[in-house]
Amino acid sequence: MKTTLIRRRMTVGARRARRGMTLAEVMVAMMLLTTVMLALGAFTARFAMANSQARLMVSANEIAGTKLDAIHTQPTYPAIDLLADSVKVTRDYTDFTVVTKVLRVGGTPADSTDYRVMTVTVTHPALKKAVMKTTALAAF
Repeated sequence: MKTTLIRRRMTVGARRARRGMTLAEVMVAMMLLTTVMLALGAFTARFAMANSQARLMVSANEIAGTKLDAIHTQPTYPAIDLLADSVKVTRDYTDFTVVTKVLRVGGTPADSTDYRVMTVTVTHPALKKAVMKTTALAAF
């Protein structure tokens, strides 16, 4: 008889112990959840910034490539020299600044070399690093 009474008391006590969580367990669970959510938020912010930088870099590379293609299609040196400028380009609702520099190497009667070195630099206010592309064109 005593053993069944002890069993009943143990089962009632065990049921009470399993009825809910303690305050300490709730606090630890909330702390873990908060830490995970903060880490996920920081990762999302870094991912969004990297994504926007990549989009701007792709656009800047495309603009620089287009400008170099335009330079390569020019028939004469004076036509190439006219392309040395600074221009604002609007693409995808953002403003890029394109600076084209043409450097003449040689070209005098005493020189045996005559070519142009063209450098296209594309910048944007939100772009961390400017995109620069350089090419050289010899006399035709």
